[in-house]
Amino acid sequence: MTERIRDVISQQLTLQYFHQRIAAGWAVAAVEWVKPSATAEEPIPESAPLEEVPYGQRIAKDCGHLTDDPYEMTVLVLIYEKVVSGWRPTQIAGHLNNHGLRARGSSSWTAAAVFDLLPRLIELSPKLQSRPDWPARRAKLEVIA
Repeated sequence: MTERIRDVISQQLTLQYFHQRIAAGWAVAAVEWVKPSATAEEPIPESAPLEEVPYGQRIAKDCGHLTDDPYEMTVLVLIYEKVVSGWRPTQIAGHLNNHGLRARGSSSWTAAAVFDLLPRLIELSPKLQSRPDWPARRAKLEVIA
């Protein structure tokens, strides 16, 4: 078993410091260097929450931006069609589960999960309605009265 300690050095590091540690039985395991940032930007605090990737998108391979996730976009189009047709979230969740479609994390769809996607559908509705296949899909929808 080994012990580990971390010293925060506030003054100039000296050779005497290393000799004292080695004499006490310690060995160097790592060295960490810090330097003030040259940019004027404030660093992001470690406690800042990470934003979740919006449903229908994923992180691109270059890790620099988001791109559409084909599977999730297919699910969103299906949900959008059902909402436009007047289906309730409970009905939509049941339909998705019956067709083997899963939410993120391979979980089953619930009415609450469908309901939580409504703001995302509103955000995406111009994009969904401008798809070349939308007029034909819209014409085939049966609206529940």
